[in-house]
Amino acid sequence: MRVFLNILIICFVALQSITTNSQIVTASIESDSILIGKELSYTIEVKSEKAENIIFPDSTSFIPFELISETPVDTIIQEDEFRFSKKYGIISFDEGDFIIPKIKIKIGGKSYSTDSKKVTVNLVEVDTTKQGLYDIKPSFDKFSTLEILKLRLQNNYPIVIFTIVLIFATVYFREKIVRFFNPLLNIKPALSSIELIQKRISDLEKINIDSNVNIKLFYSKLTYALRSFFEKEVYDKALESTTSELISKLNTLREIKSFLITKNSIIRIEDIFKRADLVKFAKFYPEKRVIHNDLKIMKEEVEILSNLLPEPTEEEKLLNLKYQKEAEKKLRNERIKIVSIAAASLFILIFIFSGLVNGFQYTLDKIIFNENLRLLSKTWVKSEYGSPGLFAETPDALVRVKEDNKFLFEEFPIESQFYFSNSRRSIEFYISNYVSESKIDPQNFQSILDSNLDNLESMGLQNMLVKYDQFETPNKANGIIISGSADFNKNNRPGGYKIIGFLTETGFKTVVLLVHEGRYLDQIEDRIINSIEALKNKKE
Repeated sequence: MRVFLNILIICFVALQSITTNSQIVTASIESDSILIGKELSYTIEVKSEKAENIIFPDSTSFIPFELISETPVDTIIQEDEFRFSKKYGIISFDEGDFIIPKIKIKIGGKSYSTDSKKVTVNLVEVDTTKQGLYDIKPSFDKFSTLEILKLRLQNNYPIVIFTIVLIFATVYFREKIVRFFNPLLNIKPALSSIELIQKRISDLEKINIDSNVNIKLFYSKLTYALRSFFEKEVYDKALESTTSELISKLNTLREIKSFLITKNSIIRIEDIFKRADLVKFAKFYPEKRVIHNDLKIMKEEVEILSNLLPEPTEEEKLLNLKYQKEAEKKLRNERIKIVSIAAASLFILIFIFSGLVNGFQYTLDKIIFNENLRLLSKTWVKSEYGSPGLFAETPDALVRVKEDNKFLFEEFPIESQFYFSNSRRSIEFYISNYVSESKIDPQNFQSILDSNLDNLESMGLQNMLVKYDQFETPNKANGIIISGSADFNKNNRPGGYKIIGFLTETGFKTVVLLVHEGRYLDQIEDRIINSIEALKNKKE
């Protein structure tokens, strides 16, 4: 009888304990069926007779759902009982039936678990017969040129400022620029002998004859204009002849009627030439009225001479046209030469200045558009890979590997893998997420990562040196890193590798980075590695 009573007491105590434990932690959801992409409210409530230290779950506890929001702990005291509740907003972007696993909660020094919940995620049903129809949005290539230019220059303010200054300078100096690059505007047609002497006489009217020096200059230019005219049209030695020789030649031509100049014209021209000789050689300075009269006589004689000259022949016209074409060609070549020298000089000066400031190799790589430098200089993308996953910053976003995954483990299925490389594959970056049915012992984690070394050898890495160390992210998450140097037999180039592993409650995550030796690759490698962040494991 006593044995039966003891058994009954033990069963009652166990039942009471189970009932108490089942009632101390409860979980509820607002619905067991939601639409894809819609937030689901998940509430955890803890009942306790006294206030204790309660550790609620983190974001990794709701897989396959993603945690998007959570509220502070709400505490209610009712009938000598404490009620602690916390609400979570979770979401799923996949269709199907899912199980929210049992959620572990620590109260004091004991662990408790909620019941698992089944949730059905449905697609949004769309009835196209009951909605309005709209035009298809234009593709990117139909955007305006201004919109595309705005997107490309969004972060290139120096280029925008330089372009604006260049436009204003071009508008302000447009006439000079057009004249510089159009040789035809800089070539004046060749003047005939009569047009040339008329122009020179017109220039004589602008000379101030108040000083003796200017009077001497006036008569020098006056006689030179006449002699040049006679040199070209009448007597080919007019410039080197004396006054008497030139007048004698003009009289001879008049007598033989080779040049129909009048006797009176010869006398008037001789008078001016003799006065000019006195000014130049005898320091004789006539009065102003005489000077003005000489200029008037010269203008009259030029008008008479213009009527004596015959019309230019076709041959002379062709020679004049040929002269203009040759002058145009010569001027165009000079302009091209000036622009080429100026552009080359500017390029060399900019190259030297940039070389002194940034280094000549860096400047040269900028000019030839070195891919690694371009990747290092562009705006990088920081994103999370996995759910939850690892955060990393890379030149371009990693793409999901759907097939032919690398670094597979027989005992651990892969959940997702992401990949990035440059065009030559001199740098390759992998982020992989693996799941495990049981908790992995941290002491065995290093040996698990070692199998990646075999994978690297199968990918062609040789002469691998191996080093093990602890790895800490900027947000103080801890992991294991295996690194070293190696030879890549694909192109027989030296390089290095890094394998980083992080343990999680549901498995582990790995980072594999393969880098050849090359300019800027080490900077890209350091920036990627230093950007890696992982969720810290809470201490038990």
